[in-house]
Order: sequence, then structure tokens, then C-alpha cells
Amino acid sequence: MKAQTKVITGAAVLSAASFCGYKWQRLGGITKKNYRQVKNDIPTLFIHGYAGTRLSTGFMLRRFEKKGWGSKTCVIKVKDHQKIKIIGDPTVPGCFIQVLFDENRVSVMKQSNWLWRVMATLKLKYHVNEVNLVAHSMGGVVVMRYLSSHGNYYRLPRVNKVVTIGSPFNDSDPGKTTAFIESYLLTQKGPVFETMLFNRMRQHNFLVSPQIKFLNIAGDLGYQPHSDGAVSVNSVRSLRYLIKNPENYTEKIMYGKKAAHTLLHENPEVDQLIGEFLFNVKK
Repeated sequence: MKAQTKVITGAAVLSAASFCGYKWQRLGGITKKNYRQVKNDIPTLFIHGYAGTRLSTGFMLRRFEKKGWGSKTCVIKVKDHQKIKIIGDPTVPGCFIQVLFDENRVSVMKQSNWLWRVMATLKLKYHVNEVNLVAHSMGGVVVMRYLSSHGNYYRLPRVNKVVTIGSPFNDSDPGKTTAFIESYLLTQKGPVFETMLFNRMRQHNFLVSPQIKFLNIAGDLGYQPHSDGAVSVNSVRSLRYLIKNPENYTEKIMYGKKAAHTLLHENPEVDQLIGEFLFNVKK
């Protein structure tokens, strides 16, 4: 009986491991089926945060596919020494493109430069002229650093809309977990204290096209300082001071358990907000 139990247990473990491996591969692979039911011809890039993996945006992408908002037809992997590997087809109208950084614990500056290489490749090699961007956590800071460095340079795809989720725009170190959550009072003119990176982006925000529309999402677990448990609401909301055209800036705050930093990209309310903003999905 014990031997049989061991065999059954071993088989169960092997089966579970195989299933997990399958899910892991699928979350980082492309989708051949066409799920798109909404009218949207602009590709959307999904960018993870610090130490992010295919899991960071993978489940969100699967949900969006099931909702008929598009299909993940392309995965872009940025490998060591900025080598870019493109799997699938980034030219499919309205497709989803998952961006994965192999070196996922480097600085905002490095990743924003890698994003520039990704965008340049999409434009010059695949003739992708316009994109939307969805980014979680430090990924949102990477996007803003990219925009405030390269703007709408004609040899890069034009950025149409940007969604940032729980992004620490005014943190001293937007990636690593710090001893305390940075939260600086916001005034009409901006935060009372500006970090070096935030100040740099603000000094160069003239390069950010005023035509870009932004949806900025924060999480608030309800205790002081107001935060998602990792990033303060004030740090997220600091993005408003980097945007030249306030009419193109929308800000939303999530509450409750699913407002936690690592759950924001698994939050159904966040999904709905993105669907309405990017794909004109009705409530």
C-alpha cells in the first residue's frame, strides 16, 4: 500500500510539474488563434516591472484574449548585450506584444535604452508606425524615461496611448524594495521633493508628445502612507507633473485587497479600465 501511494504521489508531482511547465511556456509564447473582436488596429506592447517575468503580464494577456480584445502574436526578448529576439509577428493589426527583459534587475536607464532598441526594430524592420504601451511598476518609469529621452523621433513608432499600473515615478530607486515607502506631499507645482530621476524626466518632458493619452492607475490598501504596499499613491500620481497636456491624462485609484502592488495587474477593475481606455470596450 505504501509503495502504491509513493507511485501515485510521484505521478501527481510529475503531472503538476508538467502542467506548471506547460503554463510557463504558454505565458511566454505566442498565440496562433485570432481572438480579436474589437476594432483596434494599433499593436500594444506589455512591459513588466523590476524583476518581472512572463508571469507579470502573461495572465493579463490571457484574460484580454479571452475577452476578445486581441491576440498575443509576438514576444520580444531582450537578451544579454541588448540582443533582441523577436518571436512571432508584430505586424498583425491590433496585436499584443509581450516584452521580456532577460536582465530584469537593472536600472531604469538601461531598460529604457533597451526599449528604444525594441521600438527602433519595430519601426525600421517591421514598419510598425504606431503603438500603445501598458506597463506595470518600474516598467511605467521605464516608459516615461524612454518618452522623455526620445520623444516622437520619426524613426520610432508613434506612441498613441500609455497605461501605467502602480508605477513609482518619484521613488529614489524605482526597482528595489526599500526600508520605507516614499511618499512626498503633492502641491499645485509638483512634489515637495523630487528624486533625481523624476527631476530629470521633468526637465525633459518637452520631448513627450502632448498628443499621447495616459491612464495612470494606483493602488491604495487604506493605511498610512496611502500605498499599494510597495508604492505610494503620491509617487504614482506624480506622473501628472510630467504630462504637458492635462486633458490627455486620466488617473484612477483602486481600493481593497486587489489594490496590492502584485495584484493590480490581476485586478478585474484594472482590466476593465484598460479595456475602456485602449479598446473602447463598454462597461
